[in-house]
Amino acid sequence: MARYADPLRCPDCGSTIAFQASRCGSCGLPLHGPLAQQLFTTLTTADRLLAELRASAPVPAPAAVATTPVPGAPVPATVLPAPAVAHDARRPGGLSAASVPKILLALGAGCVLVAALVFLAVTWSVMGVGGRTATLVVFTAATGALAAWMAHRDLRAAAEALALVSFGLLTLDLVGADNAGWFGDLSTEAFLLLLGTVLLVAAVAASLAVRRTPAGTLVGVQVVAGIGVAVGLVGLSDIDRSRTDLDLLVAVVVAGLAAAGLRRLSLPIGAVVAALATGLGWLVLLAAGVDRVALHPTVQGLWLDLQVWPLLGAATAAALPAALRSLPRLARVTAASVGLAVLCFAVVLPALDEGGSTPTLAVLVTLVPLGVLAWFAPRPWGLVAAVPQLLGSLWIALVGAQLVGYGLDQLAAVAAADRGSLGGSVAAVLPAGSPAPWLLPLGLLVLVGTVVSVGQASPKVDAILGPVADLRGLAALGIAAVVLTAALYAPPVWVLVVLLLLGAVAFDVWWVRRDSLVPLGLAGVFLAAAVGVATYDAGLAAGALAVTLGCAVHAHLTARQTPVSQVAGAVVAASLAGLTWSVGTLTGAEPPVTALVGLALLGLLGTTAFLGPVGWWHAEATEARAGLEVGAAAAALPLGLLGVLLAPGADQPTWTAVYLTLAGVAVTTTSLVRPDRRFLAWPGGGLLAAASWVRLWDVGVHEPEAYTLPSAIALAAVGLWHLRTRPGSGTVAALGPALGLALVPSLVWALADPTGLRVLLLGLACLALVLAGVQLRWTAPLVAGAVVGGLLVLRLAGPYLGNTVPRWVLIGAAGALLIATGVTWERRLHEARQVRAYVRGLR
Repeated sequence: MARYADPLRCPDCGSTIAFQASRCGSCGLPLHGPLAQQLFTTLTTADRLLAELRASAPVPAPAAVATTPVPGAPVPATVLPAPAVAHDARRPGGLSAASVPKILLALGAGCVLVAALVFLAVTWSVMGVGGRTATLVVFTAATGALAAWMAHRDLRAAAEALALVSFGLLTLDLVGADNAGWFGDLSTEAFLLLLGTVLLVAAVAASLAVRRTPAGTLVGVQVVAGIGVAVGLVGLSDIDRSRTDLDLLVAVVVAGLAAAGLRRLSLPIGAVVAALATGLGWLVLLAAGVDRVALHPTVQGLWLDLQVWPLLGAATAAALPAALRSLPRLARVTAASVGLAVLCFAVVLPALDEGGSTPTLAVLVTLVPLGVLAWFAPRPWGLVAAVPQLLGSLWIALVGAQLVGYGLDQLAAVAAADRGSLGGSVAAVLPAGSPAPWLLPLGLLVLVGTVVSVGQASPKVDAILGPVADLRGLAALGIAAVVLTAALYAPPVWVLVVLLLLGAVAFDVWWVRRDSLVPLGLAGVFLAAAVGVATYDAGLAAGALAVTLGCAVHAHLTARQTPVSQVAGAVVAASLAGLTWSVGTLTGAEPPVTALVGLALLGLLGTTAFLGPVGWWHAEATEARAGLEVGAAAAALPLGLLGVLLAPGADQPTWTAVYLTLAGVAVTTTSLVRPDRRFLAWPGGGLLAAASWVRLWDVGVHEPEAYTLPSAIALAAVGLWHLRTRPGSGTVAALGPALGLALVPSLVWALADPTGLRVLLLGLACLALVLAGVQLRWTAPLVAGAVVGGLLVLRLAGPYLGNTVPRWVLIGAAGALLIATGVTWERRLHEARQVRAYVRGLR
């Protein structure tokens, strides 16, 4: 079978080349670069097309087919197509033509090995030494020779299968020879070492020999070489029957050297398998070292009695690949980093069993020289400290998270405590064995230094860690760490409030100098925390809210972004409300009075903010001031609710009416003095009406007119003013709401009880409205008076029509009405035309 793409043969002269060689040793043809890659891809495509062409032939070709030779590739005299198939090489859902021989060869190899085992098991006891020797040699030599013959014929799959059978038989040969006593009294460990060595040597020799054949390389043989290293590692690791761990260290080193040797011989698959086995052996060595530490956890036992040597051996074994210049630099740096991590682990190990602050302090002390190493070592060798730095940083982060949780619990306890004095404090209770609180800021400092040093060691790592090391975030973390650490020592509460306020002011100044929203947001976070903690005492709360008010006013006026100015304006209103309440509590004022003063200040803020000069605001003044108005409205609701809820039960309706009146006056005033706020007249009027209704209910008034007529009169006045200023407007839109509010509630009451003065007054009002509508030609009073009056008349006449008047009178009256209508048809048409003309003249 012709094969054009062969990584171990020159495509020009056909000479054998070394694996991954840059040039051909015979003709000097360059083998690396884009052109060489393109040529190899083309030759691979030619191999695939040739295989498909053979598989698609319906019948064997009897004659030779001439082919065009490819430079450097063996050109056969004839191309024999594959056996004919009835359909395509790959059917839908079926196997490809190339998969069939692989499966058959694998099954055949398995059958041969099973047959060999059965044959040896049955005949071994009846055969002499000569027969046994001949059998073993013949079987192994035959399969090996067949594998070599297949490789020379470029039948790679067959060569792979027979080679694996040969190595399987070789293994059986060694097992049988050991059982027969040919090797003397070998222990299991010594036999495994012998078996692994034989497999490794035989597989390497076979791999090197196959390179000279058209097959090139055999993957299975390389895997056998790696398996030989693994088997030898298992045997050598316990050669002294668990008396010491020195044999395990030697086994790991030898296995690593074997893996490096396989790589130097251009056997990459075998090298990978051997490296995996070496890694597993190294983990066993590390576990043995940890086991010794568990038995001797003290400095005396580890270092003075040298029980730490397995860990030191594991560190040395891990770091040995760093000395191999043939390895990629990243692999060498990684190996050195893992070795250094094990060494650091051995150093801090005695302290980890102490508990409390000692383990964390030991890790911090270890991270400092590692950071120095990462900072001053040449790139990328500074990353040698990356693995121990990562593990140490993880430990510090876990301890820091634990302390942060305790600190937040302490701040929450302060905020939830009953009101205390200005110098009061809340006792902190740390669980026994917890790390010392002062380790929190120290650990944060060391973590920051670790991040900076790792970034210095590699530009790529620096690009990843750059956002983490942002100065604004680090400053916020530092202040938070200081506050939480102080909280864990249970100082007076005012100390915590002052620290939080100082942090907020610092970030506010930072925002002014840099014009970045991040410091402003951090200032808001610290202000909110300060206010929350300051609720412990009214004086502290007043001070914290005063600082918050000052910062909010400053941000509201100086912010250049309109949304930022609006949000700051809302915070101004909220801070003003909170400050008023805190001052009232501090001075001993009654809560309803305090709420009244706060609502008055909020109303004054919302109604007079537009009077300030435009130059006060750096953002667009009109839109920025909207934040004050919205914030005042939002803060007024909880303030008013507090005033009502904390008032005596009998006075709650009175204070509710007062608060609603004050809010209504503020909102209505804003609608009157601000042309762009005219729409606020409606909610302002609603608030005033609600205030009057609450007051009326409080004094015992339950008649509807007392609630509806004042608002109806106000709406009517507004409607009349609207009609006067806009003569072309309709009366329904201008006067309809006022007339509906004035008439409908009274009508409902009258329909339920059609007696008393209300019915008379309502009827007279409807008659007056009809007459006024006719006289002024206004639709709204005419329709409202007619509809309400008609319903009232029907309700009054209902009882009499149902019981007093005979039914025949009603029928006769209906008939007479129909006759009269028919007789006077023409006259009524004329009158209808006159009425239509009249209605058209109505407004």
